Amino acid sequence: MTRPWRRTIAGVLGVGVLVGVALLPAVQPTEARFTDPEYAAGSFTASQLTTPTITSCSVTNLLGTFTGFTITWSSGYLKPQQRLSINNVAVDNANVTQSGSGPYSATISSGLLSTLLGSLLGSSNTVRVEAVLPGTAWVSPAATRTLSVGGLLGLGGNNTCT
Repeated sequence: MTRPWRRTIAGVLGVGVLVGVALLPAVQPTEARFTDPEYAAGSFTASQLTTPTITSCSVTNLLGTFTGFTITWSSGYLKPQQRLSINNVAVDNANVTQSGSGPYSATISSGLLSTLLGSLLGSSNTVRVEAVLPGTAWVSPAATRTLSVGGLLGLGGNNTCT
């Protein structure tokens, strides 16, 4: 074969390929499998742990000097799922008690508080109660109170839990 024939044959083949591609049907649009209603449809909501409810928080004083406080709360969860913390320092659950199926309570002495937090001379402390799901990072929204300690003989202000 001579060169002109090769070019002619190559040109005819090229035009044939272009015509063939042009005659192919267009690609049909599809939906993703997970949005196609013939497979499944549904909705869900995320679960959330219920916030405990603080029913009381009271301080004890001796001649105006803070000696401790008691906090009481109700929760729909078991004792191992309760977390009490003061200024983000967790209190050992051994300090949490429950009578029957009633509310939880913890009485924290000034000695334990000073061990947890250091000095108690005139401070404002955030007390948090949360429900936790053991083995996970799930934590309920916190119920909070502010524990104000007035220091020695209450000279730094009143001792309150509000």
